Amino acid sequence: MISRILKLAIVAGAIAFTGLNGQPAQAEYPERPITVIVPTKAGGGVDTQARALVTAMEAELGQPINIVNKPGAGGTVGLQQLAAMRPDGYNIAMAASVSFLQNPITQGLDMGVDSFTVLGTTGAFQTALVASGSAPFKSWDEFIAFAKENPGTKWYSLGKATVVVMQAIAKAEGIEMAIVPGQGGATVAPTLIAGDADVSFSGGVHSKFLPSKELQVLLSTLSTGKLKATPDVPNSQERYGVSLANNMTVLAPAGLPPEIAAKLEAAVEKAANSDGYAEVMNKIQYPVTYSNSADSTAQYLQDEAGFKALLSN
Repeated sequence: MISRILKLAIVAGAIAFTGLNGQPAQAEYPERPITVIVPTKAGGGVDTQARALVTAMEAELGQPINIVNKPGAGGTVGLQQLAAMRPDGYNIAMAASVSFLQNPITQGLDMGVDSFTVLGTTGAFQTALVASGSAPFKSWDEFIAFAKENPGTKWYSLGKATVVVMQAIAKAEGIEMAIVPGQGGATVAPTLIAGDADVSFSGGVHSKFLPSKELQVLLSTLSTGKLKATPDVPNSQERYGVSLANNMTVLAPAGLPPEIAAKLEAAVEKAANSDGYAEVMNKIQYPVTYSNSADSTAQYLQDEAGFKALLSN
């Protein structure tokens, strides 16, 4: 009797382990904590958004999500590490789109949209050309007139991708510029306020300086639409056919199984539409712009091709 009961128990255990079709049973994803790579330093706009998204995604997925900051080379260091990881859903990233679109191209890296499974876009960085509030120009047209009268106008650069857009605008307007190498978004405001540069790209850090009028926005560099904080400024896409759109994006390594991708995409959508994320985005003056996996991927492939074409001109 004991032997028969033992045999039945073994058979039942085998069925539970293998499943009725004889294949090994798969635990339902996720069964353990998830790691999120944020390829920037803690405390910036990417990190702030990532932490808000993680809080909402944890509730949806039922597992802890741990953030690991891996800054370097405009975000490409952390994303190169992600691209080489196993596509099992336990390592994902939350990053600015410039880190896997424009930056790898200007850095000569073998990495791009196809290196990842795009799980969705959640917000738009407020990319703009900004200047000190005390500058001798108060609009984009006044700045262009100033630059024509003052060859060698100093443009503060935040990486090669911004230089490409700067050069396209300068060529269209027939102005000469002097590029001042930048040291990251946090240095934009002090550099402009001190008068060490005339104009600079900003990914959104300028927003908190607008109420005090220490900085001013001259040109929106979103691919479409207007800036949330300054909707009346002109748009570089409309004026020159060039832009440097930058969006908060959730990524996984390429080859992520569809069933895992679907669960993560659903969690991203819920997080992007959560009250907690909206509150954080409102505080930093960024709009929530949710886009699903398929639409985001299509847009990024188009943006990637457009940037390559801009470089070849």
